[in-house]
Amino acid sequence: MNFNLFNSIILAGIIQGLVFGLVVPANRKYRSTGTLLLVAFIVSFSLDNLQYLLEDIGLITEEQLYAYLFIPFELLSGPLLLLYGLYLMHPDRAFTRKDKCVFIPFVVGFIACLLHKTLYAMGMVAPDVFFDVETLLEFVAIAIDVWVLLYLTWRLHRFAKLHSQASPQLKWFRIVLVLLLILSVVWVGITIADYFYDTEYWYILYISMSAVIYWMGHVGIYNFGREQERKKDRLSTQSRPVISLDRPKNEHIAALENLLIGQKRFLDPKITLDKMADELDLSKSHLSRIINTELQMGFPDYLNALRVAEAKIYLRHPDFANYTLLAIGLEAGFNSKTTFNAAFRKFAGCTPSDYRNALN
Repeated sequence: MNFNLFNSIILAGIIQGLVFGLVVPANRKYRSTGTLLLVAFIVSFSLDNLQYLLEDIGLITEEQLYAYLFIPFELLSGPLLLLYGLYLMHPDRAFTRKDKCVFIPFVVGFIACLLHKTLYAMGMVAPDVFFDVETLLEFVAIAIDVWVLLYLTWRLHRFAKLHSQASPQLKWFRIVLVLLLILSVVWVGITIADYFYDTEYWYILYISMSAVIYWMGHVGIYNFGREQERKKDRLSTQSRPVISLDRPKNEHIAALENLLIGQKRFLDPKITLDKMADELDLSKSHLSRIINTELQMGFPDYLNALRVAEAKIYLRHPDFANYTLLAIGLEAGFNSKTTFNAAFRKFAGCTPSDYRNALN
């Protein structure tokens, strides 16, 4: 078995990519068209590396790779990157039929792989015949990737001119495009050298591409999360109903509101009366009595009233139109859909679903 330091690094990257593909979609907070495209891009890249790695370390032979396992995942990289880049620049724009046409080479390549596997199983073709076909697919993938990188770079340049405020937020993506374009040129050179001179420089390319692409994945998800927080902050500047009093506020109630509303601590599902009492330097029982006397409700109801008001803002805002009701509830500070529904019905007089439907 040929397992060396380079293979170990590549395997670590593959595992990271596949774990990334499992963890991100499982988190409702990060589910969006853009993040799913990013995940698909990274997973397809990882699977492409995996099938070559299995052959390289000796777990399968080259004949077994092309006869049973090989799928042209490299033909997916360009199309998925294209759609992800277009989404970053225009998240509200629907993908056109022309955009989706870049998947045609993958479909054709996949059919070619199935045909070869079928003919091989029937004893009508030797597995090494597919090596030339695979090399052709490799060059097609390179051509598509280079075109996508150049096209996205041009579109990003135009976007920067028209949207000067949004442009700095995509600077990281411009860096990714430049790095991938450089690596694509290296990819061409290595492919030619391998085909004509049987040289082996793939480790350098795989490790370099893996570093750039996995970095892209983490930065992309980080920026998505930060953008979601910015959306919430913008919404939080809107007027949020608070419990009004007919008399001047008790100083402890004012301090409590500063913590819960001013610092948005009510969004924390783990916040408790004990924690608030400790931060206000009051006993739990004393703070509970003040809340009940001044606000005419208990601490849990006060928290839920604020969270329901927050959830209403999200349900009304188009930025959260693709969020599930559970995701809305979690964003507003509830820890389960059941609790969210019960509190919403109590303070809004209807379910979150009914409230959203009434807005449409």
